[in-house]
Amino acid sequence: MKQFHYFLNSFLIGSFFISSLISCKKKENPEPEVTETPVVISSVKQSDQSGSSAADGAMDDVNNFINDNINPKMNARMEAYNLPCGVVKLDTTSKNTNGRLIYKLQYGSATPCGYKKKSGTVSFQLIKGTTFIEIGAKYKVTFTDYVVEVLATNDIVKINGNVIVTNVKGGPIWKAITSTDTIQHRIRGNYQITYANNNVRPRATYQLRTWASNASWATLSFKVNGDTLISDTLVSEIGKTYDDNRDFQTQIKEPFIWKYCNDSTSLAKYVLQKGHARMNVVVPAIKAYFDVEAGFYTKTGIPATKVNDCSANAYKISYRIGAATSTEYQLY
Repeated sequence: MKQFHYFLNSFLIGSFFISSLISCKKKENPEPEVTETPVVISSVKQSDQSGSSAADGAMDDVNNFINDNINPKMNARMEAYNLPCGVVKLDTTSKNTNGRLIYKLQYGSATPCGYKKKSGTVSFQLIKGTTFIEIGAKYKVTFTDYVVEVLATNDIVKINGNVIVTNVKGGPIWKAITSTDTIQHRIRGNYQITYANNNVRPRATYQLRTWASNASWATLSFKVNGDTLISDTLVSEIGKTYDDNRDFQTQIKEPFIWKYCNDSTSLAKYVLQKGHARMNVVVPAIKAYFDVEAGFYTKTGIPATKVNDCSANAYKISYRIGAATSTEYQLY
């Protein structure tokens, strides 16, 4: 499953695609919109989406564990397993009201995971169905003082709250590769994000994730879409901004899709080929949004071009605050 883990990890890097977008802050003297010369953003700072990205990473740890380590025919038992990075202990000493095990992944900050340190507890439990892979099965993921620290910047977020995952069509994720089955997870959750300055912001997430293939790695695709309608708009997330505590909602204008690409530098590479989202921020009397679109190709000295294929390597990132607008490009 290492190849599939690579796929999931590549999703983590890009899935919360607005993460870099807030770094395009309003300038005192905004420059004209850049349409030809690509500008690659190199700065890294804490943003509105750092909490969402941290939560998403923990959920992928849970998904990997469920798909690799829990025998679907005997849900109360575990096979031999490898713990996700940062997990120092797996606690299975308690059960929920349905008599199912509560799996508690306890993270320890002493061992870095790449460029991050993690601590706290992420637990998960089956709350509907008899196995995680049944049609309509639901499991709850609970964050208890789950902390992620980015070592390069010392940015820290702490998460508390719950996310419910529904296995819409049934089956383990890996079955999307070995058959023509489509695997879908519907995600609903509410949690609180505490930032390094002790600001606390609420967050609600609504996602539909889809894995599909024609029974091969070469045809595997992964799609992330919003999954709730608010005022006739398909939305993936709502909450309060890190700066100014303003309401926002993230609109999915086009689903984000990763597909298999074969090249000379790796056996398998999953490339984000398309997708478009807009984070609308409520600012009285002015129009304000941050916009990100995937599927562009650029390199130094070459204007960015929309390609939507295996050569894609960059986002187009734009913002508008009142009359001020700006457009830049950032590599995946």
